[in-house]
Amino acid sequence: MEGPLSKKGRHFLLWVLGILLLPTFFRYGVIGRFDLGNDEAHYYMYSLHPALSYFDHPLMVALLIRTGISLFGTTSFGVRFFAPTLFFVSSILLTMIAVTLLPRRKVVLWTLVLVNAIPLFGYLGSMLMLPDAPLSVFWLLYILVSLVLFGRYEQLSRGVRNQGWVLLGVLFGLSLLSKYNGVLLAPATFLFLYFSPNLRSLLKSFMPYLALFIGFVVAAPLFLWNLQNGGASFSFQMAHGLGLGFHFGWVSFYQMVFGQIGYVSPILFFVILGILWGFLRGKAPFPPRSRPLAILLWFSFLPLIFFNLIGVIHPILPHWPAMGYLTAIPLMGILRQEGIKSRALPWIDRGAVLGLSMSALVTLQLFFRPLVLPASVPLWVDITNDLFGFRTMAQKIQLEIAAHPEKMSTPFFFAAEHFNTADEVAFYLDRPYHTICLSHRMTQFDFWTDPHQMIGKNGLFITTDKYNVDPSTYYPTGTFDQVIPLRPIVILRRGTPARIFYLYWLIGFRQVPFRQQKEG
Repeated sequence: MEGPLSKKGRHFLLWVLGILLLPTFFRYGVIGRFDLGNDEAHYYMYSLHPALSYFDHPLMVALLIRTGISLFGTTSFGVRFFAPTLFFVSSILLTMIAVTLLPRRKVVLWTLVLVNAIPLFGYLGSMLMLPDAPLSVFWLLYILVSLVLFGRYEQLSRGVRNQGWVLLGVLFGLSLLSKYNGVLLAPATFLFLYFSPNLRSLLKSFMPYLALFIGFVVAAPLFLWNLQNGGASFSFQMAHGLGLGFHFGWVSFYQMVFGQIGYVSPILFFVILGILWGFLRGKAPFPPRSRPLAILLWFSFLPLIFFNLIGVIHPILPHWPAMGYLTAIPLMGILRQEGIKSRALPWIDRGAVLGLSMSALVTLQLFFRPLVLPASVPLWVDITNDLFGFRTMAQKIQLEIAAHPEKMSTPFFFAAEHFNTADEVAFYLDRPYHTICLSHRMTQFDFWTDPHQMIGKNGLFITTDKYNVDPSTYYPTGTFDQVIPLRPIVILRRGTPARIFYLYWLIGFRQVPFRQQKEG
């Protein structure tokens, strides 16, 4: 490579800065222009209820959102601030990984283009504040340290090796504090070492297990919360993530497969799988026993195989294997540069164009809604509708409450059957400590505001066309003295319905449904 101050070097730096900064500025410009997604509102509620961990996720996303709203206020921008910020960091880490594997300028450029072209990362992951954002950073940092440490392990001093193991342990713990998926870093490391003849002996040494111990110590808040709450989160993840028993269904199987195809983009999905298979068979611009290549293959293959095998026997969400696709991106960049005779080259180009086009079309649909689905199709099928409506709903509810002061009690509560609806209501009505979730399922709300505090009080029940529940029939007789339906609130986008809210006055809350009644 020529020096960075040469003419080509300056052009290269301009391209890198342009690909890094321009999309980032765009994301900062738009993340405050649409409502919170359901999950984002849920994590906002995390941030208002500080805890060692939470029912369905560890604490990292709560810390980031709490920091964001302390800097920028309780707004969509404040909640989402760290989404594009952490994606920016992840993009830099990906380029560092690519350079460590193969120091070529085009490898860096293609890596940056491809991570932006995959909608799961360049669109959803960079604009919505989800636990995957911090996980991506710590996951990639772990891989980068692994490349440096194991790439020339024999040449490093003992002190440097030990420092590398300690750093891996810390990053493993931080990954666990971001999302449970981070646990896969440990078996991926074990498999890499076991199948590396010159490094296999490390499994008989002390340092890998010290790193594992350090990781668990760093992630101690996760374990302490579960210890205090009867392992509630672990039990939920075992049932929700791994499933209990065999539950194969063609519908959930197709949703898993086609969901991943849509998230990664139809062409790049198959390109990644083809490239991984090719690299596994030794058809790659690397020596056959390349340690750096083996590291990326294990850290890419394991999440993909693990979650897709689970998906055969139990429904999974299509973004769960995301770290596997993320890890494979530098491999695509390398093949695009070095695989001169590969049939994948034109498909990488086409996949990048298609992925960027898909993200552009989603942006158009989000802000201009050029495509309106037929009236026979449920409104929630257009996923962009999920990012609109609650702000308007909150304004109309305030007017309704002001018009009926006789129905107000102290305290007055808001309720929903689905926790996502309750989260959005809490955010947009600014009533996080007076919003309850009355569901037959255990949710995070069971660890927050105790609904028994609202016994004898009045409230307002909110449900949506996506999670439509009539409280007068859903809850057992005697739960409320009276349930009074109100006129539905229809949210319009470009003159046509986008979502519908159904409201009910709840007069005289008498018993908490689906839960054992408290004495006294």
